[in-house]
Amino acid sequence: MAMPCRSCGSTHTRVTATERHGPDAWRYCRCLDCGSHYKTIESYAIQKRGAKPGTPAHPNQRKRGGDNPSAVLTEADVLRLKQLAKANVTYAAIAEEFGIHKDTVYRIVKRKRWSHLP
Repeated sequence: MAMPCRSCGSTHTRVTATERHGPDAWRYCRCLDCGSHYKTIESYAIQKRGAKPGTPAHPNQRKRGGDNPSAVLTEADVLRLKQLAKANVTYAAIAEEFGIHKDTVYRIVKRKRWSHLP
């Protein structure tokens, strides 16, 4: 359902930008007939889906790090790997030591994998 223009009443309008402010959404709109611009503020009665902080994880949720049964590395291995990378050891040498691919080492060092560790 299109929001009618405040100037001419036309429903030929477009949302040009949306900003989120807590439970509110600010929508910046433009009328395609008269060219006027206006802003709407929408409040949502129902919060977005997702777990509330402090609730236990669902049993089907993916396990992170060492809790994942198919993990090749342990948390201690990842911390050691990051120390080696900080000491300017090549990714290929680190990968060979741990038996993983050098791209995996890159992803761990750049925090694209195992990002929950320091």
